[in-house]
Amino acid sequence: MSTERLDYDDAYTVRFDGRVAAAGQHKGRPAVELERTYFYPESGGQEADRGRLGEAPVVDVQVDESERVWHVLDPSAPPLGPGAAVSAQVDWPRRFDHMQQHTGQHILSAAFERVLSAPTLSSRLGEERNTIDLGLAAIDWRAVERVEEAANGVVWEDRPVERHWTDPANVHKFALRKPPQVLGRIRIVEIPDWDLSACGGTHTRRTGEVGVIKIIRWETVRGNLRLEFLCGGRALRDHAWRTEALTEAARRRTLKDRELIAHLEKAAAERDEMRRRLDALVERALIAEARERVGAPPRGVADYAAERARDEVRRFALKCLEAGAPWVVVGAGAPEPVIVAGRAKSGSGDLKSLLPGLLERARGKGGGSPDLIQVAAGDAAAAESAWTWARDEVAARCGG
Repeated sequence: MSTERLDYDDAYTVRFDGRVAAAGQHKGRPAVELERTYFYPESGGQEADRGRLGEAPVVDVQVDESERVWHVLDPSAPPLGPGAAVSAQVDWPRRFDHMQQHTGQHILSAAFERVLSAPTLSSRLGEERNTIDLGLAAIDWRAVERVEEAANGVVWEDRPVERHWTDPANVHKFALRKPPQVLGRIRIVEIPDWDLSACGGTHTRRTGEVGVIKIIRWETVRGNLRLEFLCGGRALRDHAWRTEALTEAARRRTLKDRELIAHLEKAAAERDEMRRRLDALVERALIAEARERVGAPPRGVADYAAERARDEVRRFALKCLEAGAPWVVVGAGAPEPVIVAGRAKSGSGDLKSLLPGLLERARGKGGGSPDLIQVAAGDAAAAESAWTWARDEVAARCGG
């Protein structure tokens, strides 16, 4: 027998007396079925309710293939047996948040169809973020603005949100936005003169309770657009931190809010130019250092620094080889412990044969080719020990 679902027709009752119809488990967690329930189980892209059954916290609600609703309980709570009477309470702030998000999704999906002829392919109402996947290749902020204006206009008109029941034989009487995905009784959620959808989720009584609908970002997924949006309280909280971040960032730079993006673009361009200049100076310094260390006639180079960037260690090794060094073994203990060993391409000896011994001493990982190997060490002490061993081995094999 399926559980009697009272939430379908009343999303606002969150305190009720119930009776346990069955006790068992859901995916290894203790769970009970009530004869009648207002708890909403996870389905249709909407998260499940939370709440309490007596003193037992309800940590999840799921419905099985027989339409039995299982209230998953905290394992530490006292067990509830069949026939037990319970005072039930649904977490209202969570429930109302979900009602705002779900009703808002209906309004927003209809707005995309009306304004941009973009159908909603799927939707997901998450704990923090909601998404809808649209049959649309691209969008910009001006198009988003038009859709938001249309959607929020419906919210602020405070239209009623109505529910109807029908069956497969009569569902054609409703101009649904999408074909229903269920058999048997079909629940229709209607926003007059705006949207008709087959849906089993919880919704507000009127669109005004949604408060506001705001799109915050989007990305392309498999050729379609996935948009993130927020409604009601979530939108307010998101707007609060974004406003604070924008206002504070502008204030600290003595700018107007609308000047901040141009300022950041300019700063990024200046940073990139400084990075390019610095890289050129580092390149010149490494060439000069390498030539000095290699000398004339060219000799092998062994160098270990307590602190030197990993990329710079490798670049220095290559510059030494370019300057004519027959071999080079360089390393650093920080910020990323590393050893690089190389030999002149005209030289002999396969440096890859040193890798097992080097990896063992460095307690790290790495690889390379016969004339250049690089190993990331586990720590500075291991790097120095491995470097000392590699220096002696490479000098003995390559000479110079």
